[in-house]
Amino acid sequence: MTKHIIAIALLLSPATLLAQEDFGYDLSIGGETKITKGYKLEMEASMRTQNDARDIDRFVLGAGVSRRLWQNTDKTLSVKATVGAEFLWTHSLQETEMKYFHEDADLVKAGYFQVGDLRGWNVTDSYWRNRLRFNASLSANYAPDKRWTFTLKETLQHSHYFTVSAHRIKYRPDEYNSPIDDEDNIEWIYTPYLYDDDTYAGNDNVDADGNVIGRTLNEDMDRKYRKDRTILRSKLTVSYDIKGFPIDIFASADYGCGLNYHANKWRFSGGYDYKINKTNKLTMFYRFTTHDDEDEPNGHLVGLGYKFDF
Repeated sequence: MTKHIIAIALLLSPATLLAQEDFGYDLSIGGETKITKGYKLEMEASMRTQNDARDIDRFVLGAGVSRRLWQNTDKTLSVKATVGAEFLWTHSLQETEMKYFHEDADLVKAGYFQVGDLRGWNVTDSYWRNRLRFNASLSANYAPDKRWTFTLKETLQHSHYFTVSAHRIKYRPDEYNSPIDDEDNIEWIYTPYLYDDDTYAGNDNVDADGNVIGRTLNEDMDRKYRKDRTILRSKLTVSYDIKGFPIDIFASADYGCGLNYHANKWRFSGGYDYKINKTNKLTMFYRFTTHDDEDEPNGHLVGLGYKFDF
């Protein structure tokens, strides 16, 4: 009973420590089963949050097959290969793209602005996007005794992003509604109205008699076209089986390098596996990610997972 109370306290402690920090949660459930000698089938479903856990970041469904390629006679060193695929339904938060004046802009020529001054910005609403991910990995596992285990894993990961469209509003300086001070310096008010790219003059809606009856809201769709990205991940994990407790603690460092795009990201994790029985276990971990990208935000993440053998 005492061991179970300690394990539950350990599971809750990281969330308590990070309650005031900017972080997200990762919740997962997975299972594995032996197909035949040396082969295993692994499946997992997960959900992740971001933005102080206020927004869902993604849902993931995945499956893979692993095979032990080699093991030495005393079973202290082994090599395993894994291939798998995942379907991801990912959520991107609202995006803001800044726009600046250039040399050909009429307002630059008129002396109102200089090259590089803020012209306005585009705001794209949050959107969901489908993604397929394929991965192939090779891992070496070294267990010199019954307590310590060292694992080095190299993974080639390829992601295909499907095309999606999201609602967008463009904000530009309003020549009609911006007040003018005593020195004729325009204090620009930025409004979501449609402007001609050449003159930056407001496009007005008029009636049959030519009277202005309103302005045209500059709304359109921001189209995110399909793309493919490949990354190579290297992960080193060290785990220790605590004697007398059903808990294995672990720590890992994971580095990702983009092969066909720029990526340079570290992920540092620490946590433990709580073995409920021979076929069921809980995993709790904390992770810090050093770089913000489309795959995940940087910062803190607390994860809780359940895995079973079937």
